[in-house]
Amino acid sequence: MKSNYKFHRFARKTPKSLFAMSLLALGLTALAQDPAIVGETTMVIGLVKLVAADGTSRAVDRGTAIRVGDRIETQAGGHVHLRFVDGGRLSIRPASILQVESYSHSTQQPLLGAIKFRLDEGVVRSITGKWGEAARDQFRLNTPVAAIGVKGTDFVVKSDGEKTSASVYTGAIILTPLANGCIKSVGPCINGNEKLLSEDMKGQMIELNRQQTTPQLVPSVDLLARGARPTANSEMIARVNKPLALEDAPVETRSTSTMVADSRAATVVASIPPQQNPVVEPPPVVVAPPVVPSDPIVIEPPPAVVVVPPPGPVVVTPPVEVVVVVPTPVVPAVPPVVTQLSWARYDWIKKMDADTFSQSFEAALAAGGERLPGNGSYTMFRPAAQPGAVLASADATAEFRLAHASAQLVRESGRVTEAVNVNEGTFNVDFVRSTYATKLSLSNAAMGADTLIATGNVTSNGVLQTTSSNASINGALSLDGKEAGYAFEKAVNVGSVRGITLWGR
Repeated sequence: MKSNYKFHRFARKTPKSLFAMSLLALGLTALAQDPAIVGETTMVIGLVKLVAADGTSRAVDRGTAIRVGDRIETQAGGHVHLRFVDGGRLSIRPASILQVESYSHSTQQPLLGAIKFRLDEGVVRSITGKWGEAARDQFRLNTPVAAIGVKGTDFVVKSDGEKTSASVYTGAIILTPLANGCIKSVGPCINGNEKLLSEDMKGQMIELNRQQTTPQLVPSVDLLARGARPTANSEMIARVNKPLALEDAPVETRSTSTMVADSRAATVVASIPPQQNPVVEPPPVVVAPPVVPSDPIVIEPPPAVVVVPPPGPVVVTPPVEVVVVVPTPVVPAVPPVVTQLSWARYDWIKKMDADTFSQSFEAALAAGGERLPGNGSYTMFRPAAQPGAVLASADATAEFRLAHASAQLVRESGRVTEAVNVNEGTFNVDFVRSTYATKLSLSNAAMGADTLIATGNVTSNGVLQTTSSNASINGALSLDGKEAGYAFEKAVNVGSVRGITLWGR
């Protein structure tokens, strides 16, 4: 009784927001202590059913535990939010069926962990947690026709059994037709028919029909919207149907805002009058008066004057002395030596002739070191540092030179892979402002010439965070600021170019 009295006294004196956060922390701690539980529901609207791995089913309430093998089914008006033990979150929209096939992680052996979902039908929004961020190549969401691997954190998928559509808010995803080799694997499925969609590809989303062999980029629509009408203003629809943040706010706040947003969308769309083409009056016809030609004016040229120079002595010009200048031979610049950073490639990546500096993923793991974020094709390693070590450079700015580069073209039509030339490049870092800027010149007979441009921030531990780019960039600096490297993937007219770089100074 005494302990209960203290608890209720704490609940009365603690603000509601802090009290809710305390309960959430206690709940997540309890989840982590039970290895069979991988998450819980944080918001439930309407009718939602959970079917366990043993076939038993029950209604879902707020706080219902989620285990591997559970299938969550939402009815026409149902909507549920899930929060997992690593902070990952899912929003399962109405009339959807999603199954949690795997949810595990191993810091010592990342390849043994896996996060895998299956969306049979409906719409789901996923925000990756700590486990998914640490091992992006072990995250997968399958639909009946597509395999989706992540290179980022926040995306939406819609499936109706015959077609899969996906859009990205932050980061990037790789979508591949669900062939036999992709069903049981995890991570991005790379077989030559995949396509990348990243947050910087504004106004586009990715789609795949069952009859197609390659995903297609199409104009973006709001996959979370309900009943949008084609005559409504697109900007108004996007504003009304703006997706809710998957935050653990009080349940009554989230429930009300979600239902109001859904009802408001239908009202606003219905109230927008149809657009009418304005009637443009033709301009009056102005008839100019006729031009009467006048007599031409003839200007007589002045008489020519011939000037005869007076006689004088003959001047002989001496011969010009010819000086032969021998050019100084140009010595090509020696590429900088990079010893701290290295790239590891996965088995499904075809090694190009120019790639003399990457190693297999197994060899890199055996050598040890700190594993940095990759892009589903390559992963960077650098020497292990003390916990909490940060980027430290004595220079205010630095201009890096390209030490190694390798790139390849993957055509849209099939699995053909060709080498791409990386002709030149720049990589500059402002250590005071913690920013970077880079540029690469790419060329290939099939795609012609192209240029990669990117700018962004550098985090305290040296990881690159792109803010503006025409390609997907993943990379980092050595902690002493002397070396850098990044992997890239850029869409071109005949497919996509993926590659890796290393820089020094």
